Amino acid sequence: MNLEELPEDVKKDIEDQSLKILEVIASRIVVIGGWATRAHLGEGHHRYTLDVDGVADEPTLQELRGIFVDMGLSEEPVDWGIKFFKKYEPSVDVPKDSLPLVEQVQLRIEISPPRIREYQTHHYSEFSLTDYKIKNISYHNIERSVNARVPPIEHMAAVKLGLPVGYKHNFDAAMLLQKSDIEKVIHSIKSNDDWASLVVLRRMPKLKGRIKERGSLENTLALGAGLDIKEHIKRLELIETNLRKL
Repeated sequence: MNLEELPEDVKKDIEDQSLKILEVIASRIVVIGGWATRAHLGEGHHRYTLDVDGVADEPTLQELRGIFVDMGLSEEPVDWGIKFFKKYEPSVDVPKDSLPLVEQVQLRIEISPPRIREYQTHHYSEFSLTDYKIKNISYHNIERSVNARVPPIEHMAAVKLGLPVGYKHNFDAAMLLQKSDIEKVIHSIKSNDDWASLVVLRRMPKLKGRIKERGSLENTLALGAGLDIKEHIKRLELIETNLRKL
């Protein structure tokens, strides 16, 4: 769902409610996805997120299932971990023309084992449960923050480059690469799995094309965030050149 279409105060309210869920479980998981990107970039993330994504070992997954049930969240059975959700209930005024979209918003939580397989391919992303950084994520409307365990920024950037090219992954990768050691990103891509380099190379034309395409959502977000798109393309080309040496 594209939260960018909603009013600013509604987006902040959605994020704060999502962050409250994350706060309950932050000490039990390694956070990945949009919240991990936010943890590394802070205000420099320049996009909103509502899903809580993370990885944990099997005993922790079962413990989390009980926590979410006690919180009154609904479970959607999956074969790769646990998935819970709840309907978003606004605590701010919602303009009438935004109501149809707001009524569709769910706060989703997806926690899996450290190795996450991509649907219908052999590619997987793997996260360490011990190699992580402690980063601070601030609420919008209350003076409080959450300490989250997140993968190193270069690993997050590498994973985002290897995921299917949607606007969120593409934009997040661009923002993370600005703050990353590119050599470490390349190393992470090469070591992630046997398919990782091939997958990133196959997706590179779309990664570059979409971020440059006027009117695409990632291009709009990138320009709004002040991203130097030409410099970003140079980073992608450097990564591509190094991966082709394999």
